[in-house]
Amino acid sequence: MREAPIAPVNLLLEETARTGWQTPVLAIAGAFLGYLLMFFTNPTYPFFRDGLRCLNRYPRVWLWLCGLGLTYMVFQLILNYEMGEISVSINDLIYWPPFKPLDWSTIASRAWLSSIELLAGLFNQAVVAYPISALAALLFLINWHGYQGHFLSAARRRLGRWWLLIYAALLVCAVAAFCKPIFSLSIYWLNQYWGGIALLRAGAVIDWLSFQFEYLFGLMIQIFLILSTLIWIRGLHADSARIFAFALKRGVYAAKWAGIVLAASAVLIHLPLLISYLWIKEQTDFTNAVVQYVEQTARPLLAIGLLLFCSVQIALILHNESLKEAIGDHAELVRRYWYRVLWFFAVAGLHLFAISYISEYLGSGFPKASVPGLLIGIGSVSAKGFFAGWFIASWVCLYRSSDTDRKEIRF
Repeated sequence: MREAPIAPVNLLLEETARTGWQTPVLAIAGAFLGYLLMFFTNPTYPFFRDGLRCLNRYPRVWLWLCGLGLTYMVFQLILNYEMGEISVSINDLIYWPPFKPLDWSTIASRAWLSSIELLAGLFNQAVVAYPISALAALLFLINWHGYQGHFLSAARRRLGRWWLLIYAALLVCAVAAFCKPIFSLSIYWLNQYWGGIALLRAGAVIDWLSFQFEYLFGLMIQIFLILSTLIWIRGLHADSARIFAFALKRGVYAAKWAGIVLAASAVLIHLPLLISYLWIKEQTDFTNAVVQYVEQTARPLLAIGLLLFCSVQIALILHNESLKEAIGDHAELVRRYWYRVLWFFAVAGLHLFAISYISEYLGSGFPKASVPGLLIGIGSVSAKGFFAGWFIASWVCLYRSSDTDRKEIRF
């Protein structure tokens, strides 16, 4: 009689074993259906659809972003190989390390900053410019195809008496951008003649100056992508060289806004780091605190500021107006179409957080220099490039639909 309850217990265990897999499957299916409902019923869906159509017509909108991101990844691998962090052998191809990802909360804490910076980059600069910026700096310095002349002619008209000072600063930053990858690759050789602290300080100055040119080069690529989307919307046709030359001229119209962003980056990020490197011998804890401040405070603040002024840059690119007028037009756009802007933030942010989370989860499970780690890195960079290109094109479609009162630029 005491063994009678065993039968119901066995039945319960069998039922649990039989239906246990259904719970996660149903949860995934419910989440996917909820995602489809959210994506296809939100008021910005037509703009995301048109963004995909633009990518289908001009795949260069996302291939540029992927190519630049993969180039940066290859350069980092070269640096890691030079430092002895990567070993290349046949065993590395055959034997893969076990998958050991970090916990979910740690991954989420890493993914949110990456996703919010990617989202802010859609309205400012989503391009990984380094190390291709070194080649761009060299071409700019030698006035390849007359691009430096195009910039100067537009700068004289738009920047007034400040154009010469800005041009001189740009030349200095271009030289630093050209020297930066050379300095990084030869740092071990230089260490034979200079101490590590001196090289760190010199590298920080070169990095700050180079960042100015990297940002401006990335801005030119961003303008190129925006203009490519505008050409698709208007049903026009233009070759890439003509669009890039026009993007260089339109970059001058966004120069003041770019100056504000660079000044904010200098005050919030680069200046504290430069000061901390001066005292790195005596105040190591201060340097660590500054790095923590940059990661947890400065970078999120800068990204949030760019989101709050999301349409200022595109207004300067597509219209011949002053910075004050662009800010006023941005306020009017947000007042009239705030729901579109918020929905765009929500949908694009959800996608970018998902891809950042998945990339962090998979990437944390393998060493970065391992074969699976490299494959995950390539997939992550490609996916982020595709999503960034898609959302940039979608943002241009949304902005143009919401901005019908002003004349656009002519090609």
